[in-house]
Amino acid sequence: MKNQYLEYTRYSLVLDQCFLQTIDCIQKLNGQVGTRSPSQNSNNETLDECMVCSDLKRDTIFGPCGHIATCSLCSPRVKKCLICKDQVQSRTKIEECVVCSDKKAAVLFQPCGHMCACENCASLMKKCVQCRAVVELRTPFVMCCGGKAASGNIPALQRDKDNTNINADVQKLQQQLQDIKEQTMCPVCLDRLKNMIFMCGHGTCQLCGDRMSECPICRKAIERRILLY
Repeated sequence: MKNQYLEYTRYSLVLDQCFLQTIDCIQKLNGQVGTRSPSQNSNNETLDECMVCSDLKRDTIFGPCGHIATCSLCSPRVKKCLICKDQVQSRTKIEECVVCSDKKAAVLFQPCGHMCACENCASLMKKCVQCRAVVELRTPFVMCCGGKAASGNIPALQRDKDNTNINADVQKLQQQLQDIKEQTMCPVCLDRLKNMIFMCGHGTCQLCGDRMSECPICRKAIERRILLY
């Protein structure tokens, strides 16, 4: 009897721990927001500097890789991209947004490879305003410089994929949480937690257990009840 009591107590503690861990994971996944740390912010600030002279800001796109590594003055001297080492076949200086003319173009459209709109205007476009090609992917300026994008700047297709993965993880954890609830709840009333076990090893809540003469699971006669605190 003592062994059954210890085994059931250990089982309850494990379930409680799993229950809390599952809730914590669900909260983390539901509240996942891609915030950037101060170190990431400082790294993104240095990404603006030309990798050759470090004096001017990067303003030239290398083709066909689409990376931005140098200023327009240093770009003619670069034969291979300093980020991916691909051969540089074209160099295009980044101009102001062709839509609002208020900000500099900062989003690379793919597959056409044009950067002609700022972040605000680019998010509204389905086709490139320069060549009219359908936009399948939007890559922000910081990613073209070799950095990491903030959550709000993740390319559309990648963001949808990430959201799908997160939703699948949340659903999986919610199912695990439901399974844990079913294992720890009283099988009779389904409202209260199990806090009473019988000699057969099965259990119910105290309110239901006091009213029974046989186990609702295995139908064995209840000889003794053990209350868990």
